[in-house]
Amino acid sequence: MAIEMKLLDNPEAFPVSGRIACQGIKGAYSYFAAQKMFPQGKEIFFKTFDAVFEAVKSGMCDYGVVPIENNSYGSVKAVYGLLEREHVYIIRSERLLICHQLMARPGTEMKDLTAVYSHEQALGQCSGYIKGLSDNVRVIPSLNTAVAARYVAESKEAGEAAIASPECAALYGLVPLNKHVQDSDNNYTRFVCLSREPLIYPGANRISLILSIAHKPGSLYGILGKFADLGINMLKLESSPIVGRDFEFNFYIDIEAQAANEKVRKMLEEIQVSCPEFIFLGNYTET
Repeated sequence: MAIEMKLLDNPEAFPVSGRIACQGIKGAYSYFAAQKMFPQGKEIFFKTFDAVFEAVKSGMCDYGVVPIENNSYGSVKAVYGLLEREHVYIIRSERLLICHQLMARPGTEMKDLTAVYSHEQALGQCSGYIKGLSDNVRVIPSLNTAVAARYVAESKEAGEAAIASPECAALYGLVPLNKHVQDSDNNYTRFVCLSREPLIYPGANRISLILSIAHKPGSLYGILGKFADLGINMLKLESSPIVGRDFEFNFYIDIEAQAANEKVRKMLEEIQVSCPEFIFLGNYTET
């Protein structure tokens, strides 16, 4: 397995600089996550998640930073789909507290509101607030929260607003109409750092996998039993339909374990042999 090879060439410390691929523009939450992970890094922005993955795969960028799940609105399905299809690895995870504000051009009031723009994840995280808006207010998904803020700043249409970070108001000359629109104060998004190589840094204690299992009774139970036998805590278990199959599923699994442990590596090898599809996404630290 790739794990065995990378353990022999274990890096000393997580880097602080590099060319970092981010989806969106300055002011996006991915931008802030990238700054936390790489305080001396150079962010390079791309329009889509696909382009971020391609930039990492091609070597145009050293690393990529993308959101993977929110604790109130769930997984970013598009990112998991790319992790399954593209051969890149997770080497670090960062939790970021997300604060959404409703903002518009100066002079706009709530009674003027005709449309709200934001990324679908942000809209989902603010769904309770959005339901309380007038039925005449259109809710329009955007590629990114910061892209939504910039669009509203540049638009000539009256009554348009964006849901984005407080920093976006200052960056794009907008004013907050409401400074607290997310449904939960405990609103965190996990961002992951992508690399072409499955680098494992000291202290790595989270392993992420994508599995498809034999379509027969007890298959999933057998895998979960292996975790239990080693006293391994499971941090995530989520199923996703396999396109083109008749109600068959892939499983996204995160466990609290270290690949440096020989018993853990042996267990992963046993799982790999028993599963039709086994994707090792990485062994990394979450901060």
